[in-house]
Amino acid sequence: MALEMQAPEVLFVEQTQSTVQEETPAVFEVPAAEEESKAVADQALPKSDAAGSERVESDASAVKASKPPAVMEAIEDAWLRCGVSTQLLEQQREQEGRLQSMLLHQVQRQIQTVVRGAALRCMSRLLHLATGGQNGWCKTVLLFDRYCGEVEIALDLLPMTCVAIVRIVSKMEQKAYPGVPESCWNVCADELRVWLMSAGYQVPEATEELILEQEMAVLRVLQWHTTQPCAQQWSLTFFTRFALLAGPGFQRSLQEVEMKLLALARAVIMCQQASAMLTHGTLALGLLCVCMVEAGLLPLEELQPEDFTAEEWRNLYMESQPSGMAPMCRLTAPQWAQILEMLTLSTGAAPPELKASARRAGEALGMALRGIRQAQQQMQARSGAEQHSI
Repeated sequence: MALEMQAPEVLFVEQTQSTVQEETPAVFEVPAAEEESKAVADQALPKSDAAGSERVESDASAVKASKPPAVMEAIEDAWLRCGVSTQLLEQQREQEGRLQSMLLHQVQRQIQTVVRGAALRCMSRLLHLATGGQNGWCKTVLLFDRYCGEVEIALDLLPMTCVAIVRIVSKMEQKAYPGVPESCWNVCADELRVWLMSAGYQVPEATEELILEQEMAVLRVLQWHTTQPCAQQWSLTFFTRFALLAGPGFQRSLQEVEMKLLALARAVIMCQQASAMLTHGTLALGLLCVCMVEAGLLPLEELQPEDFTAEEWRNLYMESQPSGMAPMCRLTAPQWAQILEMLTLSTGAAPPELKASARRAGEALGMALRGIRQAQQQMQARSGAEQHSI
């Protein structure tokens, strides 16, 4: 049955700025209780050349050209105090590995792109209703993709499924929809319901009893495994660990890189269902590498995949960049070498894994951007045809 609706990529283009601002956590503002950890990290690792609390204006002066830092006990303690210990990182990587293995061995069902886009828009509105923001959006989409990969989703129950998954995530985030009346769930899911009914589906209104039944159905399909880290969680872990290594003079650049990463991650997630080849962890790690290059903190050639020529890798990178601008590293060789070392320590990924993840993220991002441009061209063509007919 043919279904038509605005492409999800266009929604991303229209809403990226406001959503990223809302989604980006204050990763680099170390709480007062963690000042001791920050002080230890600042003393043990390279930091700003400026005195006192004065912010350094240039990245070149923010990172000293010394040999790569060693992860000492003080740094591990600082990571632990800020909730991003190496043990936690290893646990996240183990969870990711189990999910990847499961996705690899199951028959991955694919939901229609236009249907998935409509569902993601619906869940975005529902999430704002339930939590007052978009902070759990990546986790919501990850659970939705896992559920759709396991079962042949019934489109007549799709609005109910969206409500159920958002409520599950809200409970996990301990922001469970205080006093949200039943009618509000229906209103937020109504656009999706009306759209499906226009295509001939008989879609029931959401009642509390039906929503609870669907919640249980989703949880049974997922075998109650709902804690896999999403792209936003990976980003939080990576950037918090890196920030403690880099020191306060480098945090402005890191904040810009993180905002760019979350925006690009949202573009890819809107366009592609999670898979064994591109899990949320792989996506976050690869985009971190790509964004470091784009910010001028790493040379592109240092992340070149083993089976790529320099020209092939440069072309892939250029296709993944909205600006289409060639990268240029702003740091000296000793400085970017230190950045690369801190990147491996922060992520727990060796250079070969960084390169492989950068490749997969670059390919996915290029595909997403091509979809965005195609959708924009189609909208412009339709708009021009309508004006011509008038």
